[in-house]
Amino acid sequence: MRNLIGTKRILPAVLAAGALLVIAAVAVPLLATHRGHTGATRVSPSPTPSTSPIPVPSGALSLVQGARLADGIEVGYPHTVVGAVSASAEYLDAVASTLDPDYAASVMRAVGDPGNSTLVTDLAASTVKLRGDLQLPTNGPLNPPVAFQTTAQMYQLRTATADDILVLLLTNSTFINARGQMAQTTGVFPVQMHWTGGDWKLESIGGAGQNYSGLAATPDTQAAVAQGWLALIATTGGAS
Repeated sequence: MRNLIGTKRILPAVLAAGALLVIAAVAVPLLATHRGHTGATRVSPSPTPSTSPIPVPSGALSLVQGARLADGIEVGYPHTVVGAVSASAEYLDAVASTLDPDYAASVMRAVGDPGNSTLVTDLAASTVKLRGDLQLPTNGPLNPPVAFQTTAQMYQLRTATADDILVLLLTNSTFINARGQMAQTTGVFPVQMHWTGGDWKLESIGGAGQNYSGLAATPDTQAAVAQGWLALIATTGGAS
């Protein structure tokens, strides 16, 4: 399993109950500010995109790497279900792990579906809101050890066609405040992926009217498996 959070724990883990409540409260606002586009024109890879359901994995999924880097994010995934899930995990880990709205916007320009014109501004605004909810200054640089890290650890699939796949990701997030106190929470992120321009793009984050919060569970536990979550298995190395 991936353990990107664990590699960043260079400070003593002082888990404050008060901080844990704060981090749990902001998981939903971070998700809610990412909304699907309305009235935007979707960019299709061909005049006749596929809308027929396709077979999907039924067990643990080994993530694949993107073929190249864009702004430090792996892109260039295969046109498969595994490619879509791998891209969704890579993209979500990036956009949900920054407290810098300018970087968040830059990431979304690299991986967002060009058919959704609000993605860049939505994500930048949600990052500002997250800082406020974490009782951090809403603008300007943040000094170490302040950090927010999200890692997708399990997945489920909902609608799946050759060009459009809704991936549910079960995540673990860690927040370190200015005093070095650490708090953790889990979250459920519905990530709509769309194949366009020869790659998987992030079309929206959000349930499109569906509430998936009831599927929340601690990743890699029997409780998570009972909720239908399947394991994500890490790749080694990375795109270059």
